[in-house]
Amino acid sequence: MNGEPGATLLDISVGRMFQLASLSDSAVKIAPANLGKSTLEAVTQELESLYVDKVLPECGGLVVTLYSIKSIQGGAVLAGEGCVCFDVTFDVVLFKPFIGEVLEGTLTSADASGAHVSVGFFHDVFVSPSDMQYPSEFDESEGVWVWDYDGSKMDMCINEKVRFKVKGVRFPDLPKTAEELSSLTFEAGAKTDGSFAPMLLIGNMNEDGLGLCSWWDEEGDHEDDHDHAVEE
Repeated sequence: MNGEPGATLLDISVGRMFQLASLSDSAVKIAPANLGKSTLEAVTQELESLYVDKVLPECGGLVVTLYSIKSIQGGAVLAGEGCVCFDVTFDVVLFKPFIGEVLEGTLTSADASGAHVSVGFFHDVFVSPSDMQYPSEFDESEGVWVWDYDGSKMDMCINEKVRFKVKGVRFPDLPKTAEELSSLTFEAGAKTDGSFAPMLLIGNMNEDGLGLCSWWDEEGDHEDDHDHAVEE
């Protein structure tokens, strides 16, 4: 989810976590191998390659899909390359959640430094210990965070569905060296596999209704939750 496409942001339509952004790119190059296709097909293919699943910090989000192409102009052949260059204006759908928005995802991993959540197409959500339900502590033997709810131990089991509130959206600076990458914290863009996250959501679970979704099911309450609570 990273790259450096050369688009200019023209406008953003404000919505909820998915928003529409209008972009312009004056240097969309169509390779000679694709010149047999229609201009629209070739340009669409190239835009998808350049932008889809790429983080655009200047737009404040992740491109989920190409929505529409508004105009295609130009068509100059680049000397020495054989490519045809077009000036294209187009719309993309951005994953751009707002601060305070409540999202649901899956708890993918946890350790003493916090918990990691995936919302399906986006996997870089981090919840720090201070943003867990209070009071919570990490159980080293089980590898899970545990909320002490009035004496009942509420386990945050891996692969369970969770609900969190967006506390922050960050676009960390790309590490210049392997040493810089290895020294990053999760809140600064480090991923559990050792790679880099160009976009990061900071989540909060320390409010009523947040944390494991099963804790707040209408069919039960904390005292009756047999799957995640063990009375002391």
